[in-house]
Amino acid sequence: MATPEIIGSIRSTYTRTACMVCEEKGIEYVLTERPLHAPEILAIHPFGKMPVLRHGDLELSNRRPSQPISIAASRRRTSSRPILASPRSPSNGSRSSTR
Repeated sequence: MATPEIIGSIRSTYTRTACMVCEEKGIEYVLTERPLHAPEILAIHPFGKMPVLRHGDLELSNRRPSQPISIAASRRRTSSRPILASPRSPSNGSRSSTR
């Protein structure tokens, strides 16, 4: 399984938060330092905001407030599963349980 790659600037509070969550959870990751609106970031987030996360074929950004990268990383269960946040249920807005 590929190592998650956080793309952003360490000067960004949001990038640091995503890195801290990975550190706390013991998730190995690679930080790719890029400036705001870099081509790699624009390819994943339409407004060029950081951080963005690439994990294998999965590309994730903070474009949806219900699925920030830090929550996605904190829900990671095993090294064989990709980093994904649970989707919200359309009926009541609560998070679905995967336990």
